[in-house]
Amino acid sequence: MIEDPKLSVRRAVERSFVRSHCVRFRSGSMHLIIATFLMGGQSMGSAAFAQTSPTARVLVLSNVTIVDTHDGKLTPGATIVIEGGKITNIARSWKIDAATNAQHIDGKGRFVVPGFWDMHAHPFNNANLADNLTLMLTYGITGVRQMAGSPQLLEERKEGKLIPSTPAPELLALPGDLLLPTNAGTPEAAVAEVQKQKKEGADFIKTIQVAPDAFFASLAEATRQGLPYEGHLSPGVSATKASEAGMRAIEHLGAGEGILVDCSSDEAAIRQAIASQPARPSTAQAASGAAAILNQKIGLASPVLASSLSDPNYIPQTHHLIDTYSEAKSRALAQTFIDHQTWQTPTLIRLRTAAFADDPFYSSNPDLHYASPESLQLWQAVAERYSSLTPEAQATLHSAFALQMKITRLFDEAGVQMLAGSDCGGSVWEVFGASLHQEFDLLAQAGLSPLKVLQMTTLNGAKFYNRQATAGSVEEGKEANLVLLDGNPVETVQNLHKIYAVIRGGNFYSTDALKALKQQVAENLKSNPAGSKKP
Repeated sequence: MIEDPKLSVRRAVERSFVRSHCVRFRSGSMHLIIATFLMGGQSMGSAAFAQTSPTARVLVLSNVTIVDTHDGKLTPGATIVIEGGKITNIARSWKIDAATNAQHIDGKGRFVVPGFWDMHAHPFNNANLADNLTLMLTYGITGVRQMAGSPQLLEERKEGKLIPSTPAPELLALPGDLLLPTNAGTPEAAVAEVQKQKKEGADFIKTIQVAPDAFFASLAEATRQGLPYEGHLSPGVSATKASEAGMRAIEHLGAGEGILVDCSSDEAAIRQAIASQPARPSTAQAASGAAAILNQKIGLASPVLASSLSDPNYIPQTHHLIDTYSEAKSRALAQTFIDHQTWQTPTLIRLRTAAFADDPFYSSNPDLHYASPESLQLWQAVAERYSSLTPEAQATLHSAFALQMKITRLFDEAGVQMLAGSDCGGSVWEVFGASLHQEFDLLAQAGLSPLKVLQMTTLNGAKFYNRQATAGSVEEGKEANLVLLDGNPVETVQNLHKIYAVIRGGNFYSTDALKALKQQVAENLKSNPAGSKKP
């Protein structure tokens, strides 16, 4: 609710003055750049930062328009007071005494939304972790759901050693090892792995490619252990049955054939055919020799391509799924997801880069200079391998993606709960941060409204984690993780790209500061292209 409490705003400013907390900057070139912008004595009209006392603890945003993520309602002319990383007051705009001990930002003409959450990403599994996280922040991402973990990552988090001391999004959740045939090859092994991960401190169980009996055994055990069960649908696993059994979230519309099987009028025959086919080789198996290692990497980066090349049944089966698509079955599946509260993270950007891996749009992307040389080399190899597919096979993959776009729109219209995620770090042609913005565009192309897209990257994540009291909207008492935009995001998704500034934990990053951070990431890649990789 917007009020006009001058007194409470002034008291918030005065409290910070009494506390006289000094701002501390870490060493290192990136942090010196941030410090330079934070302390620069530039005027309000043309600069992002006011001349600020080093004891300032209060940030005041004035003349901003708050976007309500619940219904898209706009509240113009608002003043937001931030203290200690929290929104302490929202009031009607009024002039704040320049002598008060506050950092004052004039946001006239700009729109404030919660920071974006990338609800499917892999920054901790890739080289240059600090740069990955910093780059995501520069694109307005203030929270990330990490989708592959390990015992070591869980232990480092427990010891407070996981998050680098750089500008970074919040780590929202971290699983243990992926459930694969190597550690969950039988129901008994799958149950034991879930129990092990519970003891290690995993936030959820991430399943990838386990047999149906191990899938449902591990899902049941995860439920008993109070761990959400999230991830891919294994071949032969029905999305309907997985939802009914309590699967919390399905990624990539199931991955592979995924939910397309549930949406086929010939589902029974297709499931019988899948059950009779040999199991596809797991990409988790150890590989030796340069060619085998490259094949493994390609399989991890683009499972659809690997299946298209190695499984003679994959393309004909996919074509049959497209031909037998049933909208009635798709709507019935949507209702099952609603009834059992199974979330969807479509990651359309992952699905499209797999279906159009040699599209020049991706290889000519100017954001690629933020990608590591190793990633670029792998992505180019995937594109070259993709080009070896027949035109008919490529056309089938294109049609499958068009159908996945159609189903995403149907789910949205039906009321299925969905999240915005990119799969950056786990797929081809995806740059950290930028790929989530590509997801915004694809969701819009699928037919989702700008408000729905905004909700998928803000409010819905807060609902998913039951954090509506602290995140998901711009309200008093909530966390000060915000994005200032140069356009109304409810009018068009394109305005989600127009980032003027990012606020993370109450720290303000101006346009110039964000550019400096991006430049530092690019320079780091040049000086240390191999980086360091987390397990």
